[in-house]
Amino acid sequence: MQPLLWNKNVIQNVKDQTGYDVPYQKAWYSLKMARDIVYGTWESSVQKLPAYLGAIQKYNPGTIVEWKHKAFQASTAAMDGNQQVLPLAFAVVDEETYPWFLQQLSRHVIRGRRGMCLISDRHGGLIKAVREGPDFVSPHGVHRYCLRHVCSNFNSTIKNVVLKDLCWQAGSEYQLRKFNRIMDEIKKQDVKAFAYLDAINKEKWTASHDGGWRCGILTTNMSECINGVLKGARRLPVSALVEI
Repeated sequence: MQPLLWNKNVIQNVKDQTGYDVPYQKAWYSLKMARDIVYGTWESSVQKLPAYLGAIQKYNPGTIVEWKHKAFQASTAAMDGNQQVLPLAFAVVDEETYPWFLQQLSRHVIRGRRGMCLISDRHGGLIKAVREGPDFVSPHGVHRYCLRHVCSNFNSTIKNVVLKDLCWQAGSEYQLRKFNRIMDEIKKQDVKAFAYLDAINKEKWTASHDGGWRCGILTTNMSECINGVLKGARRLPVSALVEI
């Protein structure tokens, strides 16, 4: 059964195969019953989760499990030497608990290593949590902003797609001379747009001021890749989410 199957798909499939129009509520209950049969119910899923995580910890060496009654999914990913996405850690909690998640990441994944570079969006809670932690501030590591999010936020304020493209060009340019030229063009077209970008620490969002920490990675697309894989599973019981 496909996790991404929706009520409208059930209604259309029945219509195509039988000619019968299924009421929306009946389609909803039928789909729920099918998910319960294939993936289990939410209640049984939560009950099985401690034993399930224990088995993962036993048979997958290096796995760290901390059981807490928390249901928002947070995750981190990295890129290995073959340029492939490597999931590092995930947590299922009841809210966006950035300090707690970064503490667990530090304790179980980073474990005192230096030279770590964290790339994220500019969520205020996450920025505050990073500043309060030891791993992504100098001299231990750095925190960088996803250029795609910077450009999106920039466009939400300036509302000019031409300037948004220039913002991307400025952030992705590795040569300082070319970066300055693009910024001058932005300033020429809109002083407020220039002031918006100039107010952001250039080390955080531009390749030309990064110092090589990013290793050419400008966005959080790898995390979005993981989110894409889990998109269908988010509606399933928690044990099915962990299994996927």
